[in-house]
Amino acid sequence: MGNRGIWWPAGILANYNANTPESLKAQGLDINNKADRDILNARLDSTAAGPFQNKLPYPGFPATSTVAQSLRPFPQFSSGLTPTWAPIGNTWYDSLQVKATKKLSHGLDFTYAFSYQKSLNLGSETDGGGGQVNDVFNRSQNKVLSAMDQKFANVIAANYTLPKWGRNKVLSAVVRDWQIGAILTYASGFPILAPGAQNNLNSLLFRTTTPGAVASFANRVPGEPLFTHDLNCGCFDPNTTFVLNPKAWTDPLPGQWGTAAPYYSDYRGRRRPQEALSVGRLFQITERTSLSIRAEFTNVFNRNVLPFATTGGALGLISTNALATQTRVNNSDPNSPTTGGFGWLNTANAGTPRQGQIVARFRF
Repeated sequence: MGNRGIWWPAGILANYNANTPESLKAQGLDINNKADRDILNARLDSTAAGPFQNKLPYPGFPATSTVAQSLRPFPQFSSGLTPTWAPIGNTWYDSLQVKATKKLSHGLDFTYAFSYQKSLNLGSETDGGGGQVNDVFNRSQNKVLSAMDQKFANVIAANYTLPKWGRNKVLSAVVRDWQIGAILTYASGFPILAPGAQNNLNSLLFRTTTPGAVASFANRVPGEPLFTHDLNCGCFDPNTTFVLNPKAWTDPLPGQWGTAAPYYSDYRGRRRPQEALSVGRLFQITERTSLSIRAEFTNVFNRNVLPFATTGGALGLISTNALATQTRVNNSDPNSPTTGGFGWLNTANAGTPRQGQIVARFRF
C-alpha cells in the first residue's frame, strides 16, 4: 500500500529574503573566505565592515546592522518573508501490510496487523517535525525521512467473551458474558532530529525560515556509534546516563553546508509500546432497560516510558566542546545524576503510569 501527497502547506520551502553564495560573490564576498565572513558579520558602522562601512542600502537603515543583513534582497526585514500556507510540499508513503483475522468462534476473535513502511516528506508542515529544510534553494535535497516514520508496526486486537460456567445457574449468571478486550501496539521508535550545525552559516545567508534556527545540520562521523546504550535494553540508569553520543557528530567547516540529513532510519528514539485492556458486561434487565459496566486500563503492564533525549537540534548543544555541555549534579563524578546536555533524559517528564477507569451506564 502506498500514497503520494501533493500541495501540502510548506512555507518553509520558500525564502524570499535570503542571501546566496552567488549574490554575495557579486558583491565581491566569498563565504569560504574567513576575511569575507568577518566582513559579513561586522556592523556597518565599524571599520571591520571594510568597503561596506556606512554603506547603507537606503536612508535610515540601522547602521548597527551587519553587512550580511544589509545585503539581503529586502534588508528592512529580519525574517525570510515566507508565505502562509504555501501549497508546495509533498509526502510519500510506501508499505507492505499483512493482516490476519480470526472471526468470532468459541467466544474469541482477534486481528493481527503488521506493517513494514517508509514515510518521506518534502517540506510539509503537517509532518510531526514541522518540516525540515537544509538548503531552501536546493529543493531535491530536502526530500527526507519523515519525523513520524515508524519502520515496523505490529497491532494486536483481541476480544473474548466468557462462556457459561458449569451447571450452577447462579455462578453461571455471575461469570458468563463478561467481555475481555485488549489492543496491543508495538512499533519502531520515531526518528531523532540530527543536531544542528554550529558554524554560524545562518548569520551569513539567512536560509532558515525560523529566527534563531540552524541553517544546516552537523555532519555524521563514519563508524562512530550514535548511542552510548541500546535505548530499548533496560540496561542503564536513565537518571545518570547520557544516551546519545556527541562524538558521532561534527560541525561543517565555516561557510560550508553540512552533509547530514535531518533524520536517519538508524537514529531513532526508544520504542513505546501501547497496551490497553478492558473488561465489561451488558446486563439486560428487561426488554427496555439494561445496565452496562466497563473497566478500561491503559499502560496495563505499568511500563516505564522514558522521555525523548535532548538532541540539541537547534539548541547549540553540539560544538567542538560538546562533552562540556553534558552536565551533572557533580560534574567530577561520572555516576552523578544528569541535569542537562546532549543525550540527557529528563526523567521528571516520564510517561503516564498505569491508569484505569470504570464506567457504568443505565438505559431505560
